[in-house]
Amino acid sequence: MMVGLTLAGAIHTVLAMLGIAVGLIQFLRPKRGPGHRARGYAFVYAMLIGDGAVMLVYQFTGKFNIFHIGAIVNLVAIFLAVIPVLRSPRPQNWKIQHYYWISWSYVGLLAAAATELVVRNGHLATRDQVWGVATAITLAVTAAGYILINRYRPDSLVASRDATLQHDGVQS
Repeated sequence: MMVGLTLAGAIHTVLAMLGIAVGLIQFLRPKRGPGHRARGYAFVYAMLIGDGAVMLVYQFTGKFNIFHIGAIVNLVAIFLAVIPVLRSPRPQNWKIQHYYWISWSYVGLLAAAATELVVRNGHLATRDQVWGVATAITLAVTAAGYILINRYRPDSLVASRDATLQHDGVQS
């Protein structure tokens, strides 16, 4: 077991690290085909179990807190990313829905990991310092994620979105 972690905390940590690695590969590789699909399912299952496991971890405050809410928000993003992929027939804009929701899930994972690293290793003296640092890191990672999600959005999604917005030859 990892030093200082409960079994649930260790499961969460290992699966979060797996999610970070798989998500990075997904970001760098083409967004199609069986490899993308297999890595996507690995990411989704890792997040479902990892976020579920973190609901059993209460070491920081001893009770339900903002970090648990972050896990719930991430689970919602995962479900919203997967539902359009699994629907039959798929909605016209399923790719853009999937791209944005899964991307924001990954950004949330990175923000949580960065916060965890700094909080565990930053030698912060008070809980107020921890909350301040956690907020600053989350905002910084979220801002960077916003820029990267929009910058690296596949061109096919832009065309798909524009076609969805077009109605009777007039831009909506």
